[in-house]
This record gives sequence, structure tokens and C-alpha cells, in this order.
Amino acid sequence: MSDSEFRRHGLRLLAAWAALIVLMLLSLGSAWLPLGLGNVVLGVAIAATKAGIVAALFMGLAREPALLRLVGGFALGTLLLLIGLSGIDYATRPAAPAAYQGSTR
Repeated sequence: MSDSEFRRHGLRLLAAWAALIVLMLLSLGSAWLPLGLGNVVLGVAIAATKAGIVAALFMGLAREPALLRLVGGFALGTLLLLIGLSGIDYATRPAAPAAYQGSTR
């Protein structure tokens, strides 16, 4: 690794660190704002941005071949599908608890 490549990589890491710190502070600040549903939307957007930075830079997915990026995208899609199906299952369950089936001694 040449000196210029080392500097470029160091600056990229420094920029990622600064972006993650800013996003962390933004996440902390949004907890104090009464935005209602906007807090959830903003929190998920911040978390997705942080995860994208980590996946692209620290996991090296930005420099990997297309097949590996495709596998990573498929894994993320599968995770989102499972979360969505779990949410649908939770949302359609009855609110009343089940009847007690124990002994009546």
C-alpha cells in the first residue's frame, strides 16, 4: 500500500467515524423531540444510514464482487421479510388472553 493510498484510506475512515458520531448525536437529539410517529421513522432512517456506512466501509461490501453484494442484499431482504411477517402475525392476534386451562382445585 503506497503512502497516498494509506492517506486516502485513513481519510475515508475518519469521514466514516465523523458521520457515525454525527448520526449518533442526531439519534440522541431526536429522542428529546416530541414528533410522535416521526420519532420512529427518523430513528429507523438514522439506523439504516449507520448500518449502510458500516456495511459499505467496514465490511468492505463496496469493494466486493457483484455476487457477494447480491448475497448481502438477499440476506437483508430475507430479514426484512421475516420481520414483516412477524409484525403481521402480532397485529392480527386477538387482544383477549386465552382461557385458563389449568385444574380448579
